Amino acid sequence: MKRSLLAAMVLVAGAVCAAPGHRVAGSGLGGNSPYATDAYPGFDGLDDLPKPERREKAWFSWWLSVARPTPAEQFAYAKELAEANDFKQACKMCDALVREWPASKEAPQAQLMFAMLLAKSMQEYDEAYEQLSYLLDFYPRSCAYAELVEYQYKLVNLMLREKRTFLGMSFTSTRVMRQRYEMVVRRAPGAKYVPEAMLKIADLREQDQQYEEAVLVYAALMSRFPDSPEADAAAYLQAKARMWLVRRLAYNLPRCKDTASYLNLTLKRMPDHANAEEMKGWLDELRSYMAEDAYVRAKFYDSRQRTSHAATAAYERFLEEYPESVHAEEVSRRLDELRGMSGAAQDAKGKEE
Repeated sequence: MKRSLLAAMVLVAGAVCAAPGHRVAGSGLGGNSPYATDAYPGFDGLDDLPKPERREKAWFSWWLSVARPTPAEQFAYAKELAEANDFKQACKMCDALVREWPASKEAPQAQLMFAMLLAKSMQEYDEAYEQLSYLLDFYPRSCAYAELVEYQYKLVNLMLREKRTFLGMSFTSTRVMRQRYEMVVRRAPGAKYVPEAMLKIADLREQDQQYEEAVLVYAALMSRFPDSPEADAAAYLQAKARMWLVRRLAYNLPRCKDTASYLNLTLKRMPDHANAEEMKGWLDELRSYMAEDAYVRAKFYDSRQRTSHAATAAYERFLEEYPESVHAEEVSRRLDELRGMSGAAQDAKGKEE
């Protein structure tokens, strides 16, 4: 079993990509898409991400020293250790090779073997992800780039599912987990799993109560992948996040109007959405609040300090926008009174003239 695993790793290591990759945002050369971009609304900026640094030769420690005089012999020795199930020592020898001979043809193979031993033999998914990142950052032309980015995505899913905790505290923060998903998306923006990854990014934003950023991610998903099943989910989840913000901000009127516009547009585009009834309920809630606010503003004009003309205009606008309001009947009666008063005043003025 271990021999077959090692053989598979060596086969992958040997299957280097001869064709040059395209530039991928934040990761140097590599990737499969010419449309890679740094513009990802709701993602952390590239300046907020850890900067990749090339590992240096370990002059100071025998612990990371090579055990053989050439990179080929060192790599063969690392494979022997792996075959003998000494995975920890094999990883150490791979690391030493990459540090000692970074420009050798064995370096990317050793780096890949290092990552795969961590992931498959030692179940050290977090470190395996980091070592794959090193391979993708510094040897993008010498590896199966797209396949390894997808494998990184699977590793992040494993880490998210098997999140390790101690005394109720997680070893890995939601921010770190989210940034890993974001880097996967940046490296392979056109991959089939990207819509699903973006849903997870938005969900991790929500877990940190960063709903503004989550809304941006949902919107970007819907824009980039409008026909995907994830876009339908994002339409509802964006509405839900928007409603959280509306309620949290004490029904801020401009935000209410913006969210109502979003709900109207979404329901028009997706009348048969599985969550249409719930979204209609949210729209009713917003309209009820906006109607109440409009009623209070209209009443403000209906005072001794204001002209009857201003009050009439305010009430007419209220009825035009919110004919279904609980205040509609009261406003209609008051509007009739104001119109009657205005008509009487004009008659009296005519008689005087």
